[in-house]
Amino acid sequence: MGRIAKDDVIVIGAGQAGLCASCFLSGHGIEHVVLEAGRIGESWRSQRWDSFCLVTPNWTVKLPGMSPHADPDGFMPCSEFVAFMEGFAGSFSAPVETSTKVTAIRRGRSGARFEVQTSRGTRCCDVLIICCGMYQSIRRPAVACHVPADINQIDVCSYRKPDELADGSVLVVGSGQSGAQVAEEVRDAGREVYLCVGRAGRIPRRYRGRDLSCWQFDMGYLDRTPDQLESPADRFRGDPHVSGLNGGHTLNLHQFLRDGIKLLGSLEHVSNGTIGFADNLETNMRAADAFADAFCRSVDSFIRDNGIDVPPPDDDNSDFGGGNGDYPATPRDLILRDAGIRTIIWATGFGFDFSWVDFSIFDEFGYPYTRRGVTEVDGLYFLGLNWLHTRKSGIILGAAGDARHVVEHVRRNLGSP
Repeated sequence: MGRIAKDDVIVIGAGQAGLCASCFLSGHGIEHVVLEAGRIGESWRSQRWDSFCLVTPNWTVKLPGMSPHADPDGFMPCSEFVAFMEGFAGSFSAPVETSTKVTAIRRGRSGARFEVQTSRGTRCCDVLIICCGMYQSIRRPAVACHVPADINQIDVCSYRKPDELADGSVLVVGSGQSGAQVAEEVRDAGREVYLCVGRAGRIPRRYRGRDLSCWQFDMGYLDRTPDQLESPADRFRGDPHVSGLNGGHTLNLHQFLRDGIKLLGSLEHVSNGTIGFADNLETNMRAADAFADAFCRSVDSFIRDNGIDVPPPDDDNSDFGGGNGDYPATPRDLILRDAGIRTIIWATGFGFDFSWVDFSIFDEFGYPYTRRGVTEVDGLYFLGLNWLHTRKSGIILGAAGDARHVVEHVRRNLGSP
């Protein structure tokens, strides 16, 4: 075996979490390298559609040493956020090695704690910070293999714009945050759209004069910890649908219906060119309505308990509850050819897979056991995961706080000043 390159610290991933870790490591003078499979902010570059905007306001984009955005209540286009991250990396000369995919991590040999196999050879280190996020693999249901060959199938992370889709109607499977936004955009482009509705909640973009992110922040919603969830599985629930496009707006299944989007129940099977659906559209829509209503009622209680002077609910909030009773009957099956459907967009979520990390530190879901990113394996850390420490751990707003905590732990272990 040839000589293995030795690093003091390796960070895996050059998204917001990995770059924050790199920034704090640099601030303490700790030598390190950031290994990135693609480019800085790769998932923001290659897994978002052209018109995508952040769904949280610009004031939530807080990275160390970076100036606040000139429009704090606006919503950055994805391309602007990528440029922002590149500027952040450049501000402290982040030691990023791009196009370097990590394929395996195991206990090290030759005195090092960790051996890191990459597409460019093997590295070893004594400190390893894994920041590759939760969206590592696309989840496409098994029934997709039964879709006729003449139907174009794409995953939502491969969708770019309506003009690139085949002529004809479009079926979007999945009504979470991405699926709902894409369905709206394709419908606005003049296409006939069918949407399979799941159990994702919805939430008003603004309520009683303020953006939902402001309410969540002030109410401590983003500081909730995993032990406050009803079930550990809730860490992996999809986000409620909402949009940052055009200054930010509410996405509402009832409005989709009024705009001509054909709503369907959850997809159950595909056979001989026919797709079958569960009889659960009304149930799923009512669940989304209940989610929105619960949020609004919690805001109302917070306002009342704290004596906050804000506008009362108005007509803009009228459909945050029952949606005016428009729960349509839905077919149990649909012949793709008869409906003119030429494209299916799978918006059925992502999964994470840490099977390439050869340490016994994962729970029954494959999620790492940590204390705010610090594992029981000396020198091994995680950052940027949903509910790693609090609700905001997996979003931009929480990246710096968790990274500072982990790097402080690294600094003490290394005895750095």
